[in-house]
Amino acid sequence: MNPGTGTSVTDRAVLWPWWSEGAVETVRWLLDEGDMAAAGRDHPQIGECEQLAEDVLLPGRPVMMCDSGTGALETAYAALQMEAGEVLVASHSFRSTVTAMLPQGLVPVLCDVDPATAGIDLADAAARLTSRTAALTVTHTWGRPVPLDAIRRFCDRHHLALVEDCSHAHGTHWRGQPVGTVGDVAVWSCGTWKMATGGKAGLLTARDRAVWERAQVLAQPKHRALARVQDPRLQALAVTGIGHNQRPTPVAAVLVADHLRRLPHTLATKNERQADVEKLLADVLPALMPVPEVGGRTEGALYKWHWRLTGSGHPVDAVVRALRRGGVRASRPARPLHHTPLFTDPGLTAALRLPPLQLPDPDGFPGTDQLLRGLVEIDTRDMYEPLPDGDPDPYERALTSTAEQLRALTERD
Repeated sequence: MNPGTGTSVTDRAVLWPWWSEGAVETVRWLLDEGDMAAAGRDHPQIGECEQLAEDVLLPGRPVMMCDSGTGALETAYAALQMEAGEVLVASHSFRSTVTAMLPQGLVPVLCDVDPATAGIDLADAAARLTSRTAALTVTHTWGRPVPLDAIRRFCDRHHLALVEDCSHAHGTHWRGQPVGTVGDVAVWSCGTWKMATGGKAGLLTARDRAVWERAQVLAQPKHRALARVQDPRLQALAVTGIGHNQRPTPVAAVLVADHLRRLPHTLATKNERQADVEKLLADVLPALMPVPEVGGRTEGALYKWHWRLTGSGHPVDAVVRALRRGGVRASRPARPLHHTPLFTDPGLTAALRLPPLQLPDPDGFPGTDQLLRGLVEIDTRDMYEPLPDGDPDPYERALTSTAEQLRALTERD
């Protein structure tokens, strides 16, 4: 293994990601070969990664690798061929879920969040439907799957395309069904610190052959697109492409494939460590409670953990500081999209000639506010290997230190 290092609750300070020696040796070989372009009809490392993604994430659905999760999202929105229209999306989602729409002239319509699932509130989404609504995008936020059957019924009832952003949910199933299999298109990020990462990479799948072929022409190099596309009009476009270039590097493919092979180990380890730490939390620091999961997740693991502050008498920021001093990689969650400048400054998009956005009522998202109230986010990058046999859990020391700090604050106040 080639572990990364950094500040961590563990004495070993081992932080995800790292890769096997075999993957590192393959990368060295690729560098010696010198072919980083991967512009031909096929590339063995990229093809192998795509096949692994199909086998591990969504058997029976073809997968295309892109240079990033954002690139996969941009390709997905373009391949659906929605004329400039509106897309329903949760107000608490990763920013690229929304910003990838903008170059296509699509207008994101922010919807409230169901605080129980951390996903889009379908009742609120229904209230925001208009004659221009073309699609709904869902994000399986933090690895918590949205109810796939209800989402699909909603989209079918209202004749909407469904985009699934599975970037936090590698290997996640909802009631036995892999996420990514109900959307008209689905994407995964394989960048930064995701559970399968190549530093910067993404994956895309599509239900419909025509959408799949359009995605090839939009994202893939000429020879690969020509080999995969049957529509003669799209073949003619593939000769030149249309100005997009979302192909990945073989190095990223090797690294992502390495993580896909070990994904069952990753998921099992994270689930085991989560159960152990949550027991410690209940014993040592009961003022913080894990956010419960809604029933339905049958496989997968949480990408990040979330604990809610209940009745400690301290501001949540003070608790985060105490956790960090104790050694826990804690922070506050990202602010919701309706509080970002993109949705609060009416003239901001004009600078890049993007479509004007609807400025939402900042008080119109009570479910989102409820979800984020008192919430502490735990970076789980030190949770990818089990503790060595006989070693004490370092979270016991870290949480005990946090509890002592909070008691001292109470006495001082």
